[in-house]
Amino acid sequence: MKKIFFAAIIIMLLFSVVKAGNINNEENEITLAKSFYFSQPVIKESDSYITLQLQETSHTLQNPGQPELPMFTYSLDLPFGTKIIKIKFLEKSVFELDLTKKIRPTPQPVEMANLNIESSGLIEDSKVYLSKEFYPSSWYDTKITSGLNSNKERVTHVSFYIYPVKYAPSLNKISYITESTIEVTYDLPKQKITFNEEYNLVIIAPKEFSNSLQSLINHKNSINTKTFLKTTEDIYKEYTGFDKPEKIKYFIKDAIETYNITNVLIVGGLKSLLYAKDRDNCNQGSSAWHVPVRYTNIHKTGLKDPGALCDLYYSDIYDGEGNFSSWDSNEDGIYANWGYTSARDTLDLNPDVYVGRLPCRNKNQVKTVVKKIIQYETNTPNANDWYKRMIGISGLSHEPYNDQPDGEYLTDLAMSYVDGIITEEVRCYASNEGTSKPIPEIKDVSKQFTKGARFVYFSGHGNPLVWVTHPADTIDEWMERIYSYDLWRLFNFKKLPIVVVGGCHDAQFNITLWTTYKSSDLGNDHWYWTHGSPGSACFCWKMMLIPWGGAVATIGGTGLTSSLSGQPNSGNGRLATDFFYKIGQDGATTFGEAFAGATQKFIDENTIGLWQAHVLTIWNALGDPSLKI
Repeated sequence: MKKIFFAAIIIMLLFSVVKAGNINNEENEITLAKSFYFSQPVIKESDSYITLQLQETSHTLQNPGQPELPMFTYSLDLPFGTKIIKIKFLEKSVFELDLTKKIRPTPQPVEMANLNIESSGLIEDSKVYLSKEFYPSSWYDTKITSGLNSNKERVTHVSFYIYPVKYAPSLNKISYITESTIEVTYDLPKQKITFNEEYNLVIIAPKEFSNSLQSLINHKNSINTKTFLKTTEDIYKEYTGFDKPEKIKYFIKDAIETYNITNVLIVGGLKSLLYAKDRDNCNQGSSAWHVPVRYTNIHKTGLKDPGALCDLYYSDIYDGEGNFSSWDSNEDGIYANWGYTSARDTLDLNPDVYVGRLPCRNKNQVKTVVKKIIQYETNTPNANDWYKRMIGISGLSHEPYNDQPDGEYLTDLAMSYVDGIITEEVRCYASNEGTSKPIPEIKDVSKQFTKGARFVYFSGHGNPLVWVTHPADTIDEWMERIYSYDLWRLFNFKKLPIVVVGGCHDAQFNITLWTTYKSSDLGNDHWYWTHGSPGSACFCWKMMLIPWGGAVATIGGTGLTSSLSGQPNSGNGRLATDFFYKIGQDGATTFGEAFAGATQKFIDENTIGLWQAHVLTIWNALGDPSLKI
């Protein structure tokens, strides 16, 4: 495997924050060290529990049912292919303190489809809370992944999760540190990678779409986004793998190592609008698809959602050691297995390439979305007033937060992240009901779309064919539902936004008219979630298929989206708002960069357990990842 090499002097400049660094006697072996300092934790009391805060960090160790503790995060980028030899953690100045109450457990996740708040609140994990052992057992954890950094360079990425406070629940005692040092010893890669020819974008599609895609390829090359097409037929002939999705993933790996590809656009969904058997088995759907899909086998607690469409599979090419990330690390033939059987797979999850999909079923759909992309990038929309608008559409999702409906809190937060590039914020809020201001119903939403917007963010509930929210003051009622068949009313023509949809299953693009109609049967309901309403295009994809308006790209969940009870900016809510953070605060310039950047930010700021892995793998991008934003 070809590797990327950076001179040692560049490494030292990149890590000027390091307290001490030295090159050991062993050839190529380098040790970097960094020290961290912490104050005494601040105790906050409530009726039943206490919480702990540290002024040095706002991050929290959050495993549902287990004690919620302050967590300090730090990340390190090293040249791709770097071998981590040893990580040493030195804790200093250790103190103990008795508590008067138990530390609050992390709330349970609440799905956007589950309105039972009481069953999703504070539940103690008895294995932890009855133990005399300190939780967590170590002062730190790490996750070593491969991925793209902010300069679009592929790197070995080390995420550190430091726990300055540990808790012994049955003794009701904490142990905390005020100083620590991390030492990382590693070997640089020995081989420098070079490319005879470099490309920015590869399009993967069946041969029958080739002619319809040629205008997009010509356009991309004309704006210096070097692009080529690779057909699925050629991939299946030239590459081997466990199944067709793995063959495509091996091709993407080869394209990276041969052409330094950073963007992959998948063009192809199910072949039929009427009926399709979308899963060949628990791992994949191929026979009914123009371009196959990987299904996960991540089975979490709560509402059953057995596996979901996941294009992150095609984005996560390498593991933390630079090897192929198969998503079947235990080689049991079950991909992305976590909770499905007693065995589980080790998942990297950090994107190594920016991936987006256009789940087109026929040539007409290809032509529609290609025309939109070309118009969007040709018309330089940043010169227009509509491009400085953002529309927020939300209400009450579960419960109030910060004295406002939680969905409206999230959309306000997203707007605050991009306020440097957005000059007009339009709020279609449930709290506007009874005023002259717009509310989250199709009549007002369509009016605002007609005026154009750079971004739109829906925050609420959904299924593949519907988005909806609650009135501002109750979850016992619904606002008017916005159906996918209502979206024809979006007459915004060339004023095309990028749309993020917070709601369960709104990007679930494996539906057909017959399967959704039959999903009222109990056995299929957990597959399609439309409760007997027929439809052939999910809410997110339908918005992109409107020839006279709608969206140029969308983001949404292919499964049950969720956040922690009482913490709306967590889980999929956090991924949604961080998409806007990456654009407004970190300067992401393309759709794929912002989408993947939010994923990496989530990994850096959260330890990855079963729930977190589910959150990441159901979040999907429908659109051209190289789209300029």
